[in-house]
Amino acid sequence: MGQEFLEDKQWSWDPKASANLIWWHGLDPGVDRPKADHLRFTQDLIRLRWNQPALRGDNVNAFHVHDQNRVVAFHRWLEGTGKDVIVVATLAEATWYNYAIGFPYSGPWIEVFNSDVYDNNFVNPIVAGNGGGILASGGPLHGFAASANIVIPANGVVVFAPVPS
Repeated sequence: MGQEFLEDKQWSWDPKASANLIWWHGLDPGVDRPKADHLRFTQDLIRLRWNQPALRGDNVNAFHVHDQNRVVAFHRWLEGTGKDVIVVATLAEATWYNYAIGFPYSGPWIEVFNSDVYDNNFVNPIVAGNGGGILASGGPLHGFAASANIVIPANGVVVFAPVPS
């Protein structure tokens, strides 16, 4: 219990009942780097969901599932708003380069989240990503009007949103 926030010992929430309190001091700068990085990751995921309303909406289309490559991609959107996101994840041990993925419409898309940024301490100096964005200029794919070749980091998740017009 407590592994979700990297507590590595038995703990209790009640200061009167136990001396095993959660070690919040581990979040102080320079004390426990993995714990602080995990907190940053969690905060950034919450911010992503807040900043991308399509991630909170009802519309979802899992448009690409490839068992052998261990890749799944889905489209989330809010009807009629243009506030779409494409989420691509892999559980593969290797990074996928030039992986073709469909996009609902052509044009520039921003990489709004890349889980590889948090690997090897925040900020990962050798992040596998898409340089901040991609251009969906390829032909139709996965039932969409456009496509792009993207980088999917090993055991990672990337999220794309259209560039606001």
